[in-house]
Amino acid sequence: MPLPPTRVAIPNRTLNNQELNDLTEKNAKKKKFDFANAERKRIIDDETNKLLILATDLKAKADNLGSGPLTPTMVREAEVIEILANDVKEKMKLTVSAD
Repeated sequence: MPLPPTRVAIPNRTLNNQELNDLTEKNAKKKKFDFANAERKRIIDDETNKLLILATDLKAKADNLGSGPLTPTMVREAEVIEILANDVKEKMKLTVSAD
C-alpha cells in the first residue's frame, strides 16, 4: 500500500518578491477589516447607550403618567426607540471579514 504524501516544511526560507507582496497585502487587508469591525462595534455601543437613555426616559415618563394612556409624544418616542433597536439589531448581524 502506498504511503500518503507528506508535506515538506522548509524552515527559514526567505520569501520571494511575489510572496512578500502577497503577505503584505494580506496583512494590510486584515488591518483594514479589523478597523472596520472595531468601528462597527463602536457605533453599536453608542447606539445601544442612546437606546438605554431613551428607554429609561420613556419609562420614567410613563411611570409618572400612571395608568392613563400614553401621550402622542410618548408614542412617537416609542416608535423612535423601536426603529433604533431594529437598526442596532441589523448592525449586529453584520461582520466584516477579510476572507
